[in-house]
Amino acid sequence: MRVIDMSGSSNYTPFPALPDTDEHTILSFLVRNSGERFTLRNIAEQTSVREEDISETIESLLEHQLICHSENTYYVDPERATELKHRLESIDAVVQLFENAPDDDYSEEGWEDRLESIL
Repeated sequence: MRVIDMSGSSNYTPFPALPDTDEHTILSFLVRNSGERFTLRNIAEQTSVREEDISETIESLLEHQLICHSENTYYVDPERATELKHRLESIDAVVQLFENAPDDDYSEEGWEDRLESIL
């Protein structure tokens, strides 16, 4: 995915939990259950993410400092839960907006690429 840094900051990192990704699924689950701690097996059982993919996805969320880790359990800090919930909702809304964009002569080609560059 191509990302354009519109912030002007050289430290810009895109939000890694886009809809229809394992990161989004796991982060959404942990946000809904903020403060509770889950093992990798618990997360696999409670989400649609395959157990084989959990470790890599969790590692990505940890690298982006979106979740916390303690003694083989993973969780979202309750103090960050509202912020992360809003961020996930915003991304979902943008994707929904673009999915509902007209598909006719008046819609502009390449909008899908621009969506990826925004997120």
